[in-house]
Amino acid sequence: MQDNTTPSTYTNNTTMSSSPVTMAFDHAPKRSMFEARDAASWDDATWILTSSFIIFTMQSGFGLLESGSVSSKNEVNIMAKNVADVIFGGISYWMLGYGFSFGDGSGTNGFCGIGKFFIDPEDSVMGEEFSRFVFQSSFATTATTIVSGAIAERTRYLAYIVFSFFNTFVFCFPAHWVWSKHGWLNKLGVVDVAGDGPVHLVGGATSLIATIIIKPRAKRFTPEDDHQMGSPTGALLGLFILWWGWLAFNCGSTYGISGGKWKMAARAAATTLMAASTGGVAGFGCSYIVNNRKFHIPQIINGVLGGLVSITASCAVTGIWESLVIGAIGGVLVMASDALLVKLHIDDPVSAIPVHGVGGIWGLIAAGLFTHKDNITQNFSRTHGLVKGGGFYLLGVQMLAVVVITAWSMAASGLVLVILDKTMGLRLTPEEEEIGSDFIEHNIRSLNARCKSEIMSSAIAELETNGTVLNTNGEFILRIDPNLMANSTPGIEDSATNGNTIHPVLETRPGEREQSQPKSKLHFLIIRNRSSDAKSTNDKVKNPKRDSQKQDSACNISGVSMLSYSPQKDNLTNHSCDID
Repeated sequence: MQDNTTPSTYTNNTTMSSSPVTMAFDHAPKRSMFEARDAASWDDATWILTSSFIIFTMQSGFGLLESGSVSSKNEVNIMAKNVADVIFGGISYWMLGYGFSFGDGSGTNGFCGIGKFFIDPEDSVMGEEFSRFVFQSSFATTATTIVSGAIAERTRYLAYIVFSFFNTFVFCFPAHWVWSKHGWLNKLGVVDVAGDGPVHLVGGATSLIATIIIKPRAKRFTPEDDHQMGSPTGALLGLFILWWGWLAFNCGSTYGISGGKWKMAARAAATTLMAASTGGVAGFGCSYIVNNRKFHIPQIINGVLGGLVSITASCAVTGIWESLVIGAIGGVLVMASDALLVKLHIDDPVSAIPVHGVGGIWGLIAAGLFTHKDNITQNFSRTHGLVKGGGFYLLGVQMLAVVVITAWSMAASGLVLVILDKTMGLRLTPEEEEIGSDFIEHNIRSLNARCKSEIMSSAIAELETNGTVLNTNGEFILRIDPNLMANSTPGIEDSATNGNTIHPVLETRPGEREQSQPKSKLHFLIIRNRSSDAKSTNDKVKNPKRDSQKQDSACNISGVSMLSYSPQKDNLTNHSCDID
């Protein structure tokens, strides 16, 4: 990028009372789009950097939203993935990603930039270059963070770290096509102010291929599905942080406030807020209708986010009335596509595919319909959209962008994921998935595990009296002969007490109690039944001596757990297995 801050470009500017000297951008209304974007001043750099810092807080928003949407035994892991996105994705973007996006050296072409690798610019262009790098690096890591939620609760952390490093390169080439003056889509006149294509559609398309490769979580789309939001409150807090960051995301994409760019930023702020509001109305309305007059938190969140994604491409170049329509349609499309994914058994815990993929597609198409020609800065749109009388050309370019960015993202990220799956392995084992990534990857016991331990303690206490008990999870607990465990080999061993006192269960007949503490381990069998008919299942379990063949045919068992209690250590060990 050339240095445009020569002494001849400085003059007095009465619009900036804090300094008598700045760039004379106000006096160059006819400058080309790229000259306008390349021209820099300290106030523009301050605007870009401030927006970048706010966008960086979106990582917290994504983390809270995703951790609140998954089960509590995986909430720490999903936050740690967001950390990995910034660290490893940021390094790869500095090394090569920024150069592939905005390099302008020898060999630069419509597909990718060349140069500016391991960016360390000269003093003459340092302010402008570093400002853009910091801003775009926030975009690059966001594109990967979107994927982390879609494959949550079943992905190996080390494999994800490697993926986050390489996924930056999936983002940087579409960024070049859309935002670089050398990019082939840019030369066609594509409109994408803040990244519906390079950020959201890339993230959504990558999420789709990733969920297909990794496959659904255990028990998902089965009668035994027990996946629930771990913290709806945390997810809502994440939504507000994302909403706050989105204003910087869209407004900061004007790349400054000098000249008429502050007007474009103000318009972007207004349209962003209104589109989010009508998207939220769509979320409230769909939930009220579909869920028997109940307002489900995921649908409220997805409606707002759908509106935010939908306005991202045209936020600075469309009107306030158009933004209301764009956001409302975006919210409805997200609701409909989310329901479609469930029917197709595509497991996306945080609805990343509907929100970012479908929302990104609609946002790009909406820009082809509702865009106004940019007569203020001449930076962002060269013609009107279809509804404003600009014909079908812009709509055609926008749809072409949708096709090529989707195809590129799925092919490139799919290749990376397949290689990782064949070499490192992407998926946790069923046993690891059942225990949870927080403990498996980070050695952290979740609140969910502690609650289960309390349930188990209550069930064992009840067992002292009744001999057989149906616990709150619909599982039947039977005490068995310790001799049956003499030659067993544990498949999973994990302390389930979490510091809670487990009252020793005595080796007596049901209903009897002993005063002395047993000297050997006590063993209990927990039977997890597929049937929802607790009464009929209870009858089966209470007759353990029935013919084994008859029991196999009559009892629909999904899995068993063997609990071993050590009185000396006050320790409860769990050995579990699933039965196909």
